[in-house]
Amino acid sequence: MARRKKKPLPKIDHIIEPLAEDFGVRCVTLHAIPQAVAWAERGRIAIHENYHSRRRQSYHVICGEKAPLYEFCDKVGVPYDYITASEFYRFWHLTWFPEDRVQETG
Repeated sequence: MARRKKKPLPKIDHIIEPLAEDFGVRCVTLHAIPQAVAWAERGRIAIHENYHSRRRQSYHVICGEKAPLYEFCDKVGVPYDYITASEFYRFWHLTWFPEDRVQETG
């Protein structure tokens, strides 16, 4: 039996483009997570598809410093309490559900 195809992730380019210059945001694929971690450890924001969420698709947003994530939350409408410390790496992270924002603004 064939596996069901995952529905595509919400498009975030229109949200990320204005943030790329302000915060050094970089979107990466799942295969580039080591590069995302290196980027985040330098205090910049990296975003990749969250491989833990199967029922509700989301993105994983990481940064070595908490302050840029607060600003990111302000810009995209995510509550600050989504931000948590990583157990294994030296960065802060959050799970972002951009479709929540799309539904609010659309």
